[in-house]
Amino acid sequence: MKLHSTNAFVIYAKKMNEADLLLGYVTEDYGRITCFANNARKSRKRFLGKLEPAMLTKIKFYEKPGMTIDILYEVELVEDYKNIRKDIDAYLFISKIIEISRVLCQERDKNKNIFKLIRSVYSGLNGITDARGMNNINTILLKYEIYFISHLLRYNGIFPNFTSCTACSCANRHNNFYFSLKKGGVVCKDCAESEVRRGNQWDLKGIPVNFINLSELMSGSDISITNKLVVSDEILRECLLFLGNFLSFHTGNKLNYTGLNIQGV
Repeated sequence: MKLHSTNAFVIYAKKMNEADLLLGYVTEDYGRITCFANNARKSRKRFLGKLEPAMLTKIKFYEKPGMTIDILYEVELVEDYKNIRKDIDAYLFISKIIEISRVLCQERDKNKNIFKLIRSVYSGLNGITDARGMNNINTILLKYEIYFISHLLRYNGIFPNFTSCTACSCANRHNNFYFSLKKGGVVCKDCAESEVRRGNQWDLKGIPVNFINLSELMSGSDISITNKLVVSDEILRECLLFLGNFLSFHTGNKLNYTGLNIQGV
């Protein structure tokens, strides 16, 4: 077996018995991996206090040829975003980040952009919650969620097409097309009416005002854009509802934002 080392964020944890854990990580160098941690809940030196969300850790793990599950050997704390864990709103928010990452990130997909995205969101949020009295945390979290989802969709190659009709390819010059979840992009009026005649009107959605410009702006910028944008909560919620519908359709199920199942770690 070969020993590997990389920075990682935990996105999943499940008790196997009284002492062992099965852990999912988004890593800097190996994409998403799954590790078996022997005696993790009792080993103070190797694991205790280092397996919680909102922590950046350096993990060492053994990869066994032919096996899909690696063996976790040791965990070291690199960055502790403790302000997030102290703030209930921020902590509940990262449960969304964790769940979306768990569903969308592919095993062994070595896309460093996804790791960097999670790190930038955690770092930014940790700083904001440290100065909570100076900010409207709910508005900030709405913008962070749109920022995260927009980037993650791009990095996975499934960001919706808004530039041209997915059926006839005519340009969407005035951002007034419908959106088809089934086709994963915008549909012009003529093609939309054709869809309705076929009985597929349930698949067509209206696009929230300013959603295209907002998502395009966020997905092309770094995390600092969330502090500069002035957008009403109503528009932000409309955008998130749209993104939620898109994610649910793409993944085939409604995402569960109940958080990590790490009890007694």
